[in-house]
Amino acid sequence: MKSLFRSFLVIIGLGMLAGAALIWSGLYNVAADDPHWKATLWLVNEARERSVEAHSRGVIAQPLQGESILDRGFPHFNETCRLCHGGPGLSPLEFTQGLYPKPPFFPSREVQQELSDSELYWIIKHGFKMTGMPSFGVTNSEEDLWAIVAFMRRLPTLSPSEYQAMAQRAGKS
Repeated sequence: MKSLFRSFLVIIGLGMLAGAALIWSGLYNVAADDPHWKATLWLVNEARERSVEAHSRGVIAQPLQGESILDRGFPHFNETCRLCHGGPGLSPLEFTQGLYPKPPFFPSREVQQELSDSELYWIIKHGFKMTGMPSFGVTNSEEDLWAIVAFMRRLPTLSPSEYQAMAQRAGKS
């Protein structure tokens, strides 16, 4: 049993040395226009999904119904989120083509179904390291963050003309 444990430690140590050599050599390209290796992409995606799932467990979702919460969430989404994630009838802005990983298109029903309200809230509040997704918890109140979640849940059902009408009502057309 001791030799099995020692072998395991040696393998772990060799793996750490190989990883350190890779990093210090500069062989791993960190450029945003060079995709991750498949193994790296898998590791990063798994880490992100597990982290969001684990850290959002204690978040108690707030009620997201009513027009007033949508009206409160719209300006925040329109002025910040829409730039990278698009909106009904609106593509993300040109600069997002150079982001890696690419921001998800939020009006998509598939994206909406992947995350719980608590997970979406946690992501908006805390952002993601080493991506273009900032933490909006430092600039928005809890009520604003939940209003953004509520508005994002409504996105897949909004037509481009409905979205434009909301922008006009908010004076943001």
